[in-house]
Amino acid sequence: MQTVADLLSQLAIFYALILAGFLISRYMRGASRVNRLVTSLLINVLLPFLIIQTFLGAATTALSELLLVIFVTLFIHLSGLSMILALRKSSSTDRRKLGAEALSVTFNNGIFLPVPLILMFIGQEGIPIVALYSITQMTLFSTGGALIGSAYSESHTDLRKTIKKAVLFPPFIAAIIGVVLLLFNFSLPVQLEPVFSLNGTITSYLSLFAVGLGLGERFRLASIRESLPPLSIRQLFVPLATALLLAAIPLSSVTKSVLLLEAMMPPAVITVVYSSNFGLDSETAAALVTVGTVLLLPVVPVIPLVLGIW
Repeated sequence: MQTVADLLSQLAIFYALILAGFLISRYMRGASRVNRLVTSLLINVLLPFLIIQTFLGAATTALSELLLVIFVTLFIHLSGLSMILALRKSSSTDRRKLGAEALSVTFNNGIFLPVPLILMFIGQEGIPIVALYSITQMTLFSTGGALIGSAYSESHTDLRKTIKKAVLFPPFIAAIIGVVLLLFNFSLPVQLEPVFSLNGTITSYLSLFAVGLGLGERFRLASIRESLPPLSIRQLFVPLATALLLAAIPLSSVTKSVLLLEAMMPPAVITVVYSSNFGLDSETAAALVTVGTVLLLPVVPVIPLVLGIW
């Protein structure tokens, strides 16, 4: 259980790192190059090692709840998609914009924001659930994401290349390696434990810095008003529906907390890339990502209460 002083110090670090990334992105020449470097380091090195480490240390419960975690993850994604399509059913929204909204509401930030928040409020035992969530999400991205993009685009995208890219996603590969090592009862060498422990801290802090860099590149005040209807689905109604579902199914308290936190997350940055690749309205996707992230930040201090930690 955290003390008030611990929570306040962690929140101060949380906001300070995001603000640092935001200011650097706004005022430093070559900030976009820094953003690409930080993102590449997180995706290709730090996060995969963190996933493998936590699978080796605390994945037994996560694997025992595998089917229910996948079920809830599917619910989180499909409920968002069905809500946005129902909202726009009778409207005259441009198809390219609707496609970008559908991608952004369906696929949320499953790694960069949840990882530091889970390490802050729940602990490393929550990371295996993030890994399982991410595996399911990337599978949906490679299939459902491509279908959504194709449905609202006049151009055709190579589905095989999209699937290959998702399967080769480093956190996806790391989670599979973690499961295999766990099944063979592989344990982490004692000499490497301090290194892997330090990796968790670095990953958490650098993820927050990367969020700030992304905000600095994309944030526009004019985007807020148009973004509110789809974001109310993504960050209000989907979490409420998820909370009701979690109350009715048998999962551990840690797993429920992680999944509810995942449901609260804003749209994923990768939806901007998908929208651009499929010829959808990538500006709409970028606005939803940035405004959604900004709207989440004031909610962070009450997350322990939402998760029932306090």
